[in-house]
Amino acid sequence: MPQWKGLLAACAATLAVTLLITALPAADRRMKEGAGDVSVFRPVPVKRLSSDTIVDTMLGLNLSLKVKKVAWNGSVLTVDLADEEYGNAVDGGMDDLRRLFEFAFNRTDNVSRVLVRFVAPLQPESDEARSDVRVVAAVDVRRTDAWLSTELSNLSAARPFQDEIWRQRLRLSGSQL
Repeated sequence: MPQWKGLLAACAATLAVTLLITALPAADRRMKEGAGDVSVFRPVPVKRLSSDTIVDTMLGLNLSLKVKKVAWNGSVLTVDLADEEYGNAVDGGMDDLRRLFEFAFNRTDNVSRVLVRFVAPLQPESDEARSDVRVVAAVDVRRTDAWLSTELSNLSAARPFQDEIWRQRLRLSGSQL
């Protein structure tokens, strides 16, 4: 009888080793899936804009126009957007405005007003470089504006200089060129 107990123990040990070897490839796959690059900085969605988060936030919007200046004062966000050409920056800036307003009014809870100035460099009269800019247009939008909930997605296609409704919604003021 003692021989059967030894043989039974050997069979049980063999079965356990066989099952363990069968499970190793699955464990190796799971290890490789988790062994990729480890993120040191995890992006955290910004719910409250502050002077600490404003630079990263503006960079994260991937605006097509260049951000010349940003100011955060209380609940008012002020942004100067510029086109490096000597033309009208407003024509290409409607999609940028849409992204900026979606961020300010849909993803944060402490921005009540966004002021945007479209600026363009002054054309130098000689070959010397100048850093002066002129304001082409300015926009003033507030969180309480009713059109933000229904028409914000249509802002990219807006032509505010030709459409009176959009000019009023954006409180657009343009400079005399």
